[in-house]
Amino acid sequence: MLRKLLIILACSGFVSNAYAQAGATAPEGFSIPGTAVIRPAADDPKVKFDYKQKGAPLPKFEIFDQYQDNITQKVIGKSGNLFLMVFNPVCDHCEEQTRLLLKNDSLFKESKLLLIAAPIQVSNLSYFNANTHFSSHTKTVTVTVDSARVLDKIFNYVELPQINIYDGKTKRLLKTFNGIKSIDSLSSYIQ
Repeated sequence: MLRKLLIILACSGFVSNAYAQAGATAPEGFSIPGTAVIRPAADDPKVKFDYKQKGAPLPKFEIFDQYQDNITQKVIGKSGNLFLMVFNPVCDHCEEQTRLLLKNDSLFKESKLLLIAAPIQVSNLSYFNANTHFSSHTKTVTVTVDSARVLDKIFNYVELPQINIYDGKTKRLLKTFNGIKSIDSLSSYIQ
């Protein structure tokens, strides 16, 4: 599994190169409502963080929808906690966790859900939507493909799904969960 994940991450430039060109049309999978691509944003090269440690800031990136509109602030929000879930669209556990979160999306009044998959998984987003119906929850969840190498910075390589919870105001890491978690486990972080 680790070997497969490393191969997936090594291919992460694919979507970035194809989708970042001006005037490029959205790749297959990005026509689904609620899907987007993550692009890199300038980091301060003098400042180094271990983004996996509690208290670390959210890595810098921008989120663009299928129309190439920057929706970063809409997705990340300014007040509610951000639930960033690393997932694989063909992972049964990831599907189950997503369905559980979406079943309880009424709890997410301020908090946002951002799901991030490796770029090589873009062709599997339709399959994931068919099994989770995330596209009918676009006010709560955004499903993205990582072209900014965010996964390299935040994924612990322990178990999927991985949910990183970031403070709504400071965007600093509060907690990391690996594997399927109940709503009760997550409820104290949901706003």
